[in-house]
Amino acid sequence: MSALDDTNTAFWNELCGTHLARQLGISDHGAASLCKFDDWYLRYYSYLHAHIPLDAVAGEELLEIGLGYGTVAQKLMEAGAHYHGLDLADGPVALARHRAGLLGVSADVRQGSALAIPYPDDTFDRVISIGCLHHTGNLPLAMREVHRVAKRGGRVMIMVYNALSYRQWRLAPRGTFRRWLRPDFAWENAEPRFRAAYDTNQEGAAAPCTTFISSREASVFLQRMFRSVTVTPRNIGEDFLGSRLWMRSAKNACLGRLLGLDLYIDCIK
Repeated sequence: MSALDDTNTAFWNELCGTHLARQLGISDHGAASLCKFDDWYLRYYSYLHAHIPLDAVAGEELLEIGLGYGTVAQKLMEAGAHYHGLDLADGPVALARHRAGLLGVSADVRQGSALAIPYPDDTFDRVISIGCLHHTGNLPLAMREVHRVAKRGGRVMIMVYNALSYRQWRLAPRGTFRRWLRPDFAWENAEPRFRAAYDTNQEGAAAPCTTFISSREASVFLQRMFRSVTVTPRNIGEDFLGSRLWMRSAKNACLGRLLGLDLYIDCIK
């Protein structure tokens, strides 16, 4: 492991979603508590169903990279996928295994790096990674690794942070305007203040590494590997004009595909 991997492991061992769980009054990982978390999560990110077709994954060899609180993992297991999970930190791995145990299903959940995915070439019918690859410190390599382990004709869905979202325009309008005019393929680690605007732990520390990319950059890079690439911005947060002025569902319907925080990238190898 690299020094960044070690730092990332320590940071993400605190489950992504811990703060939300506490806000919801969840203090254990019993079935009822996990169901409460998942219901909130899937209502808030209602557009996930458009990118993860649960009615199509039964019987597929499927890999999820970056497991977080395990909501997506559980839904994929319930849908009948031959589920494989990968995360750098042992906390998310343990929770995904726990969820599999509650469901009584067999799942292959491993601790490991997205920069060296521990599976052979052409293994998976589908690869899903939500909010993970942009934290690895080497997004191009992570994307190439995802391509490597997907089967020919296999489907890939990656969510990464949008370099041209409304939050980027607010935090650094000049830099974002330059990025809009001239795409940047260096994809370096963002400054701490940008990282802290997206992911912090319970102590308020920012994620060790976060890379932002634009729709155009994602398309240009991934079209070199995949025969089909579709990039869709999503997610207008509560911090945009406030929830009292404009309901989040309306904000997402009107502006999500233009200024969303996240890029949902659907590919076919």
